[in-house]
Order: sequence, then structure tokens, then C-alpha cells
Amino acid sequence: MFLQQGYRVLLPDSRAHGESGGRLATYGLRENDDIHRWVSWLYDRGATCVDGFGESMGAALVLESMRSEPRFCAVVADSPFATFRSVAYDREGYFVGAGRLGLEPLVGRTIGLLPAEMAFTYAKWRYGVDLARANPVDALKSSTIPVLLIHGEADINILPRHSRILARANSAHTQLWLVPGARHGGAASVVPQEFWFRVLNFLAQHDSGSSGVVPFGS
Repeated sequence: MFLQQGYRVLLPDSRAHGESGGRLATYGLRENDDIHRWVSWLYDRGATCVDGFGESMGAALVLESMRSEPRFCAVVADSPFATFRSVAYDREGYFVGAGRLGLEPLVGRTIGLLPAEMAFTYAKWRYGVDLARANPVDALKSSTIPVLLIHGEADINILPRHSRILARANSAHTQLWLVPGARHGGAASVVPQEFWFRVLNFLAQHDSGSSGVVPFGS
């Protein structure tokens, strides 16, 4: 769809994914500089306006990259998490069965708190990676880049409350679209025409000149 609209597209694999190198995925802590370098690569090759587009973890990565990359003309983030710690708690709650009752956050912060925090401590000790700092919301709240947040209301993988938190953190530069009936990353399949209408129009409002888009996968 981006190519049909005249965009040039860079579709990279994140570190430790696909054909990219690296031993560890750090959920944005190191990836934000990778994205900064990719954006620089596009500008060095003639782009005058670069957009970011990501889904799931890719959405969180592109949001976190705004710490070190202020040159995005606009960013679209589909189904991101707000903080890595909160999504870790949600997952713990989901795995013990609270998802059936919609109690993932509560159960995750009680029954799931100890195993989640042990994992955080181990990652910091073993790999020198402080995953408690992997927080897209911190990058978003201090940014002036226009951001469109998309989240399915039926998402049980990353709960829609994460996008609500993100939207509240920077209401001046953020739009939120919650999609009824859409599961994780499913807005484009539930309402494809509206999805692409909203995405392309949002980017067009903020683009100027020769554009490139950097999409990040799930």
C-alpha cells in the first residue's frame, strides 16, 4: 500500500530477528539507536521526510526511537505497549488464566509480580540490560512528533489500555483510534479500508517533499 502511494520503503529486521545480527532483543533500549541510523540512511539517500510505522513490538520500538530520532515527520504505532514492565505483568496475569476475566493487570501485579521482577533482575545481571527502562511512554511524553496510535479493543496480547496510557501522556501530539472487534494487530483486517484511509491521510497531513517510511514488524 505504501509503495502504491509513492513511498519508498525500508523494511528492516530488528536486531536478533530475521537476517539481522545481535544476540539479544532489548525492546527498544538498543534498538532506538538502530532506528536512528536507519533514518539517517534514508535522509542520506535523498529523503526529505521520513515516517515511522510499526506493529506490536515494532510499534513500541519506533515510539522508543523518538528519544534519539526527532526527524520523523509522523509515526503510526499499531498495538504498542506503554512500558515493558506493565506488559510483562499483563502477560503473567494472562498465563495464570486471568485473561478470561479481564484481570490481567491486577493478577500480574500480585501473583505475577515476583516471577516478572526476577526475570528483570536476571536480565540486568546476566546481560547488563535494564528492561525496566524500555518505556515508549517516556519517549512519547517529551516528543513533538505527530503520532497516530491504533489499537484493537479485543486485543488480549497487548491490552488496549496501553495505547490509552500513551495517548494521555502527550495528548497535544497524539491521536488514538480504538477499533471495536479487532484483536492484536488486527485493525487492518477488520476494517481495511478505514485503516488505510486513516493511516495514509494522517501521514499526508504531516509529510512534505520526498517521503520514506520505515515500517517495523511485530
